[in-house]
Amino acid sequence: MHHSDFTAFLDGFNRLAKLDLDLGDASCPETAMARLRGYRAHIAAGPEVTESIAHQIALLTFVNIASRFALGGVTVSGIADVPLLAPWHGDSLASAVEMLGGATADLAEETPVVLLGSATTPAERGGCQITFAGWRGGVVPLGGSRLDEKETVAAAAVLAGSLAAAEIFAMLRDEIGAGCRDHGLSIWRPDGDEDWRSPASDGPPVSVLPNHLWVLGLGHLGQAFLWTLAMSPYSDRASVKLVLQDTDVVTGSTASTSILTRPETTGRKTRTVAALLENLGFATSIIERPFDGAFSRRSDDPSVLICGVDNALARTQLELPRFELVIEAGIGRTASDFRAVRLHSFPSQRAAAELWKAGAAAGVATAGNMPGYQRLRESGVDDCGLALLAGTAVGAPFVGGVAGALMFGQILKLLHGERPDAVVDLDLRALEARRAVPSSVPLVHNPGFQPCDNC
Repeated sequence: MHHSDFTAFLDGFNRLAKLDLDLGDASCPETAMARLRGYRAHIAAGPEVTESIAHQIALLTFVNIASRFALGGVTVSGIADVPLLAPWHGDSLASAVEMLGGATADLAEETPVVLLGSATTPAERGGCQITFAGWRGGVVPLGGSRLDEKETVAAAAVLAGSLAAAEIFAMLRDEIGAGCRDHGLSIWRPDGDEDWRSPASDGPPVSVLPNHLWVLGLGHLGQAFLWTLAMSPYSDRASVKLVLQDTDVVTGSTASTSILTRPETTGRKTRTVAALLENLGFATSIIERPFDGAFSRRSDDPSVLICGVDNALARTQLELPRFELVIEAGIGRTASDFRAVRLHSFPSQRAAAELWKAGAAAGVATAGNMPGYQRLRESGVDDCGLALLAGTAVGAPFVGGVAGALMFGQILKLLHGERPDAVVDLDLRALEARRAVPSSVPLVHNPGFQPCDNC
């Protein structure tokens, strides 16, 4: 295989298919993709979905994410003739589901199921239940005790839908404990000091939302953050001003992790994301130059920067333009840590330049001795191509969904009288081991906000 052909292949390679290559579970890329094509998922909606925006947000989040790895199909039942209440495109909930890659159908045999609201499954089946309340979201086993699912922050519904997709992925891979555990967290209290199901981990009712933000990086994390923002109940979307900064173009693999991108999407990320957001009623401006030492913030620019770039040099300079608040998140890259999320806020006791050394590269597993890499070498892929593949991140859209909800939640915390967390550290394989360190740096500024619409 010529290097140019291999590069084109890699640009379109699903980032979760790479997991099986790096683990040695697939003998070639085609085998890894075939496994994803064999994955199917179903979500059964209860009657709550006809009147609850939060239930619709959780459903759409699950469909949007699961359709990127369950390539055999994501189906939905219980939504016939249901009007679309969630703030997304479509004439009905079913049409929104179809736009996001799902289809309305009955539950098929041997397909794991997610239950939403008071939906039930007709037969003994593997799966889980979505649940949320206030700032809390997660999944419980089928038949488990749900939260009240009444007064809910939109970001918590996004969180719950993302964690449901993560749980189904774990079930499809026969991972120990998947579908048999209470698995969630609180956006208000992401530390592990309180049980996420307890009201003690909840926050106050949400009354305002941020309306002037700078988003750096429009890939996996940036798009997940913007999905959470788009799902939030803004009273006046036209007054929400978003500055979008990125230099990349959409490739065939982008849709496997970035949840505002469809497989047919092309062009620059800034322009495709801006067009989608403007169609939803938001105001955007775009910047298509690197975030480097020459960058400076003007007085009329947003005071809050959201960073989702995987670039050590850009991260070292996050504080230089003097944004009042920076929320940064990073996720794992390898087969062993791709479900890890680490979030930082600045200003902090430790400067960004201390956390990341300029030019430092993220560690990656070479996996060069795995069967899939050996097969590629035998087919004519040179060492340069194999190194390029080895350095490509394993990526899961549900990890971004969780991170995006947490990033948005940090701004909500500031707007509701709580300091952001200096660090949040978690792994979706073991959420009970999560930790969060509250910021000790006082923040007194107005990041720009507007009242909620039916919060």
